[in-house]
Amino acid sequence: MTAPDVPNVGAPVVTVIGIGNPYRRDDGAASAVLGRLAPRWGGDSRVRLVELDGESARLMQAWEGSRVVWIVDAVRSGRPSGSVHEVDARHLADLDDTGKRLGGGHLMGLGEAVELARVLDRLPAELRILGIEGDDFGDGEGLSAGASAGVAHAVELLSDALASAVQSR
Repeated sequence: MTAPDVPNVGAPVVTVIGIGNPYRRDDGAASAVLGRLAPRWGGDSRVRLVELDGESARLMQAWEGSRVVWIVDAVRSGRPSGSVHEVDARHLADLDDTGKRLGGGHLMGLGEAVELARVLDRLPAELRILGIEGDDFGDGEGLSAGASAGVAHAVELLSDALASAVQSR
C-alpha cells in the first residue's frame, strides 16, 4: 500500500481507498479487501491501494490524478451482514431503495470530501463506493462470518473492475 502523499507523477489509472479500523472487528472489512487485492494489484503502477481513516483532505489527496476511484468501507444500513452496496459517491443522499442512507462513521468525511472536490473541480471521472454491511463493530480483531463473505464478494467485484479499468487505458 502506498502513502497518500506520494507525488502525482505517473498517477495510477485506478485508486482503491480502504477506510476503517481493523481493531474494531467488522470495521476492518476494507483493510481485509486491500490485503486480498495487494498480491495481484499492489505492484501494478496503474493501481494505487491506500488505507485511510476517512478524513476529507487525505481522501482527496489519495485519489489525486486517478481516473477511477473506489472507496471501500464497512457500513450499517440494516441489511443482512455481508451485503455489498455499490454506489456512485456523487449520490450519497439516496443510497438505497428503502430511503435509508448507509450508516458508517466514515461516510460523513467522504460526503465532505466529495462536496469539496466538486467545488474545487477535483472529482475523478468515476467515484464509486463499496459498502460492506457489518454486524460487529466492537473492540477486537477479526471479521464476523457475514462481513468475511462480503469481503470475498467485494474483492471479486473490485478485481473485475480493476482489470477492466487498466485494460481500457
